[in-house]
Amino acid sequence: MPPRRRPTAVEMAFLLSFHAALSGAFIVAYLTGDEDTYGMHVAAGYTALVALTLRTVAGIFTKDGSVLRFPRPHLGATLGWFTRLLSGDANARRERSPLLAWMALALLIGVGAAAATGAVADFLPLVEDLHEALGEASLFIVFAHIALVLALHVLKEPGRAASSLRSLVERFRTARREARHP
Repeated sequence: MPPRRRPTAVEMAFLLSFHAALSGAFIVAYLTGDEDTYGMHVAAGYTALVALTLRTVAGIFTKDGSVLRFPRPHLGATLGWFTRLLSGDANARRERSPLLAWMALALLIGVGAAAATGAVADFLPLVEDLHEALGEASLFIVFAHIALVLALHVLKEPGRAASSLRSLVERFRTARREARHP
């Protein structure tokens, strides 16, 4: 597989739009599953399904080396990366983690199954319980994705991440003091 090249402006716009559409749709769908907001739930669910479909098409049909191409999970590469990481190899910390390919697969399956069963439940109500269970399970996959991205960021730049966290804590404390004593 050729090495990944730097993303073009169009590719980055697509990826950022995809993440915004999917995360927004997922949050709205998750929070609006009751009877009073069912219309919003359905619209958000179909938005998530469309975003996932477009991303899947881009992930499968773009050329090798494109950032849009889905990374392929590979157990050997993952175990090799872990071995290098645990042995202290600095390059393992800086390079793209093979864990991202596994997480992309988990997200595509988990969130995709929740969105797809939601669409099916519109026509076949006996799928609603499965849809709800998949929606709940996919929330944990999303949290795992966020945790992985943050952990990999800290792994790549531990000093910078710690500095950013200290800065964030200090800004929070300053804002709190200003709110108490205007």
